[in-house]
Amino acid sequence: MTDRTTLLMEPFAAVCADYYATARKAAAAGRPVAGFFCSYSPQEIFHAAGYLPVRVFGHCGETGRADEVLQPYACSFARSALHASRSGEYDFLSVAVFAHTCDTMQNVADLWRGPVPVMITSLPSRLEGAAARRYFRADLERIRGMVEQLAGPVSDAALLASVRLHLAHQTAMRRLYALRRMNPGLLSGAEAFRVVLSSMLMDKADHLPLLEPLLDTLAQEAEAPYAAGLPRILVAGSMCQQCDFADAIERAGCVIVDDDLCVGSRSFELPDARAEDPLDLIMENYLSRRPCPAFHKPGHDPGPQLVEMARNTNADGVVFLMTSFCDPMAFDHPRAEKCLADAGIPSVTVFVEQHQAPPEQLTTRVAAFLETLGAGA
Repeated sequence: MTDRTTLLMEPFAAVCADYYATARKAAAAGRPVAGFFCSYSPQEIFHAAGYLPVRVFGHCGETGRADEVLQPYACSFARSALHASRSGEYDFLSVAVFAHTCDTMQNVADLWRGPVPVMITSLPSRLEGAAARRYFRADLERIRGMVEQLAGPVSDAALLASVRLHLAHQTAMRRLYALRRMNPGLLSGAEAFRVVLSSMLMDKADHLPLLEPLLDTLAQEAEAPYAAGLPRILVAGSMCQQCDFADAIERAGCVIVDDDLCVGSRSFELPDARAEDPLDLIMENYLSRRPCPAFHKPGHDPGPQLVEMARNTNADGVVFLMTSFCDPMAFDHPRAEKCLADAGIPSVTVFVEQHQAPPEQLTTRVAAFLETLGAGA
């Protein structure tokens, strides 16, 4: 990175150094904070009502308080989030917002304790068709009504302004991904991931003005030398709540050029919504995105889609960053792995725990994988 890029990266790195400092500061100043456990929850409605929406990532450490009530084979993200809640780590939240995606997170919502209300958003399991649109539109209206009971009326004008802000931010994030696909030497995968994670911990109205000058600078530096010889890696999986995972992968001697993660490109790689009504805009935006493995979208096949992503990014290989006991991702994984193999695209699967720092084994496994690509020492 150039000196100017390093300077522009400092605010994002600062946010990632203490995930919830921004939320605690907002709460101390009297602004309500809505904690989201899934990118399918309609942040725009809460933002329009004056809330600061932040993504809840759990914590890194023990999960004993959660293990008292949740089965040990539940995914580590769920266990770490529930432990943190029961330990008082989320005392800055005004409301906890879950999406009914998998059974484990539904259990966490049911077990959640504390003084703040819990809301559960519900998407149709089949994300296409008139019935799905009616169902999700009705659920958005239900959530809007619940938010208004807590925070007062949410006008269409305020909601439309919030939706447009989020759409503008998604467009800017797509530009970041496009620049790095063209030249991943502009930012390391770990640095790019700090931009991504910070965007989920800040108000989009504050993140976007920091992001735009970074993008302009990266665009000016687009012709900078690319780190020649480093294999280009696509990272796929579900949750990835620590920047250290990207650091550990790249220490093996590669560069992450793209991702298929729920806290990564799936939140931004969306077609432009065309509706005029703000709830319809939210509905189209969420239903048209590349789907999470927890949902079914007719015509969507995770295998060919991942092959297409790998080819479009000129990836030399794919690293599956698999959270242990993530059942929805585990269902998609064999199909995706086979399609990659059939297309001649190498892949490796590494199982990780979200509440633990990446083990040195992660770097070792990726390094061994890179040797099969002819990149070893």
